[in-house]
Amino acid sequence: MVLNLNHPEFFQDPYPYYAALRAQREPHWLPLSHAQDSSSEGVWLFSRYSDALSIFKQSSRTSKNIRSIRPQESATAFDLHMLHRDGQDHLRLRRLVSDFFSVQHLRRLEPRMRTVAKDLALEVRQAGQADLIAKLAEPMPLRLIAELIGVPQDDMPRVRSWSLALGEGFDSVRTSSDIRARQRDALQGFLEYLRGLIEDKRRAPDHGLLSFLIEAEQDGDLSEEELLAMMGLLLFAGHETTVNLIGNGLWLLLTHPDQWHQLRREPGLIPSAVEEILRYESPEQRTSFRIMVEPMDISGTRMEPGQQVGVIIGAANRDEAEFANPGLFDVRRSPNRHLAFGLGIHNCLGKNLARLEASIAIAVVLEELPNLRLMDTLPDWRENSFFRGLSSLRAATDAST
Repeated sequence: MVLNLNHPEFFQDPYPYYAALRAQREPHWLPLSHAQDSSSEGVWLFSRYSDALSIFKQSSRTSKNIRSIRPQESATAFDLHMLHRDGQDHLRLRRLVSDFFSVQHLRRLEPRMRTVAKDLALEVRQAGQADLIAKLAEPMPLRLIAELIGVPQDDMPRVRSWSLALGEGFDSVRTSSDIRARQRDALQGFLEYLRGLIEDKRRAPDHGLLSFLIEAEQDGDLSEEELLAMMGLLLFAGHETTVNLIGNGLWLLLTHPDQWHQLRREPGLIPSAVEEILRYESPEQRTSFRIMVEPMDISGTRMEPGQQVGVIIGAANRDEAEFANPGLFDVRRSPNRHLAFGLGIHNCLGKNLARLEASIAIAVVLEELPNLRLMDTLPDWRENSFFRGLSSLRAATDAST
C-alpha cells in the first residue's frame, strides 16, 4: 500500500494515514529528496508504539552522528550539537546545559513566565479578538527562551523567521528546490547572527546560558564550533515545539468545550491536560534520523548497518494497542505514556520547560479569557509533516460579540 503523505488532506488530518501505516506489516519508506546531503537515499519510518519503544531503547545499536553519512562538502556547524552526537560527546554537551533546564532552575523562573503570559493575555482581552498564535503562543516561548539564553528581545522576530524556514526544510515529505534554497539562506543568516551574538557576549557577558557556554568554551569544555552549534539548537528547539504545544492546546480546548469547562472547574487537571495535548497533537510528529550501526529486528523487519530509521511519534501516540480510545481527547487520561518527548539518552532536554510554559499559558488563558471562542471553523495547520502546529488561530474574547 502506497500512501501519499504530501497531500493537503494529510496535513489537515494525518491520523487516518497513520492508522493505515500502523496496519502495514513493513515500515514506511520515505525517500530523502535532498539525498545529495547524505549517503542514504531515504529513511524507514516506524509508526507503532512498540516499535518506537524498541528504537528509543536500543540506542547502542543506532547512531546520531550525522557526519558519518554527510559528505564533507555538505557539512555545517549544526552537525556538532548534542542531538547529532553519540556517546561521551553527547553526554558532555548535554550535561553542560542540563542545569538550565532542570525543574529546580525552572521553578525560579515560574513567576516571570506567569507575568509574560498574563501580559499577553491582557493584550488579547483589550483587543477583543486576536490571532492566538501570533499574540500568545509565539511570543511567550520566544520571550522566555531569549531571557534564558541572553538574546536581545528585538532580535527574536528574525530568529523566528529563520526557524520557520529551517523547520520547513527539515520536512522531506514536501521539500522542493525553493524550500531548500530558503533553508540554506536561513541557515547562513542564522549562523552569521549567532557568530555576532557570541562575540557581543564575549565583550559583555551576563548571567544567561550563552555567557555560561562561552566560559565553558574558554575552559576547554567545548569547541568554538560546538558552541555555535549548541546555541543554534537551543535557540531553535527552545521555542519551536513549545509554540506548537501552546497553540495546539488552545485549539483542542476551544474545540472541546466540555474539556475547557472541566479545566475551569478543576485547574489542578492542567498538567494532565498538557500531557494529553502532547499525545493527541504531538508538536513534533516524528523523530530525526537514527543510523543503524548493528543489525536489528524490528517487528520482523531486518534493519542493517547504514540504514536510517525514524519514529512517527504522532502515529505511535494514537496506537490502539497502547491507548484506549486513542482518538478521544481526554484531559483526565491516565495512564498516559505518550512519546512526545522521546525516550532514552536523546529524550528532549527542554521537556520540563515546555510543560511548564504550556501549563502556565493555559492556566492564564482560562483565568483571564474565560469566554474565549474561535472565529474560524477550520484549523489553519502548517503544511509540515515533521512539526504539527497552526499558522493562525483567530479567536474573540467575549462569547456575546
